[in-house]
Amino acid sequence: MRFNEDAELDTSQVSDRRGVGGRLAVGGGGLGIVGLVIYFVISQLGGGAPLPAGAGFGDVSADQQVGSDAIGEKCRTGADANREADCRAVAFINSIQAYWTGQFESGAYQEAQTNFFSGGVRTGCGNATSAAGPFYCPADAEVYIDLDFFQELQQRFGATGGPFVEAYVLAHEYGHHVQHLLGTSDQVRPGSGPTSDSVRLELQADC
Repeated sequence: MRFNEDAELDTSQVSDRRGVGGRLAVGGGGLGIVGLVIYFVISQLGGGAPLPAGAGFGDVSADQQVGSDAIGEKCRTGADANREADCRAVAFINSIQAYWTGQFESGAYQEAQTNFFSGGVRTGCGNATSAAGPFYCPADAEVYIDLDFFQELQQRFGATGGPFVEAYVLAHEYGHHVQHLLGTSDQVRPGSGPTSDSVRLELQADC
């Protein structure tokens, strides 16, 4: 999977908080069991190879501040997305939001900010740590992702699928944003089990 090297990236859709503030907290959302299961299904059946060494998102140390200005300088074109993993995430986010903009009536889609973070983060839904995995917060209508998540799945669980799976996970979270915009999330009734509303919500986000 490669991007047009001359494509322009829009980093205004991303806020890079990695290494900023050292926030550590508890709680948060998560990709969800359904999302993780689908992740591994795609990894095993969808082909693709593990990310090569050094190609993951873990390129920021705990004491290194990055910030959105820095990623704006770093991620300008599709060539950058083909070379740098965090720029690749920006390209995926641009593509996903461009798709949904076209699916809604003119001007009806509201773009969601994606926040890259490390360690922990404060959100409109409360505090979360990296252990929460990627998640969407309806209270502030933003996506949160510790980019080390993909490396951890590969290194700890042997998942494969490379960039395609990264795109899938990001698209899943934007599926939750669409559910929020359409009011679908507000219709979820309490319950558990394979036919519960919460499972159906996750399956719809996957779709």
